[in-house]
Amino acid sequence: MSEPNQENESSEVTKPIELSQKEIDDNFRIHSEIDIIYILRGVMQHKSLITLYFNSRHSFILTSILAVDIKKKEIIVDYGADTQPSQQILQAEKLTFVTSQNKVKIEFSCNKIRKISYEGKDAYAVKLPASLVRMQRRNHFRITTPITKPLICVIPIPSDETSANAEITLLDISCGGIAVIDHHPIISFDPDCVFKDCQISLPDIGIITATIKVQNTYEVTLRNNLTCKRAGCEFVALPTKMEAMIQRYIIKQEQIRRTTED
Repeated sequence: MSEPNQENESSEVTKPIELSQKEIDDNFRIHSEIDIIYILRGVMQHKSLITLYFNSRHSFILTSILAVDIKKKEIIVDYGADTQPSQQILQAEKLTFVTSQNKVKIEFSCNKIRKISYEGKDAYAVKLPASLVRMQRRNHFRITTPITKPLICVIPIPSDETSANAEITLLDISCGGIAVIDHHPIISFDPDCVFKDCQISLPDIGIITATIKVQNTYEVTLRNNLTCKRAGCEFVALPTKMEAMIQRYIIKQEQIRRTTED
């Protein structure tokens, strides 16, 4: 694999995440080996193109994951055909792998890489990273909430006398917003309505507090043939820590669904 022309293949090259190291570590870095293996297997199964940077951000090749070896705790990566970039990669002190899957940017680094033979062909092998960065962009990759135990959004109802809350069922969630069933007798989800201090409990993750703004509403038919309104809402200025919590929840739900499917 020759080093790609950056002008011709810029649409395929994934650039490294441009945030401070502290912000990345605090909000987007994943240390769980189970989660890391799951994410990397997803990259492999979707045959996502990976940009492998070596020596500097100006030196890179396009590659892909061929296998994730759990026993050896290694990742097998496509080697390519050209010897010159490959020799530079083998001599590099630091290598950064960057890819994007379902609009979610994934990045990890390693400092040792070796040449191996995989299925009769040359390949690279690197150790499974101790951590991995997964950064979901806003308004991408919504996940449907479980039917048996759906997420609930608790919305404070303004009142001069006593405090009260409305509990609304979520249909889906992403870092950009939520979709809810509008069937509460007091709260009306009209477009442009804003609800502050809403709370959503994410099992095994924590509680997020957010301001939501209604974007649109339309009628839907549920599985029991009942008709109700569906409201699409966006998060307003959601803190990055809250985004990270939603990302972790999505990863957990993906793992559960994959296990069920298998």
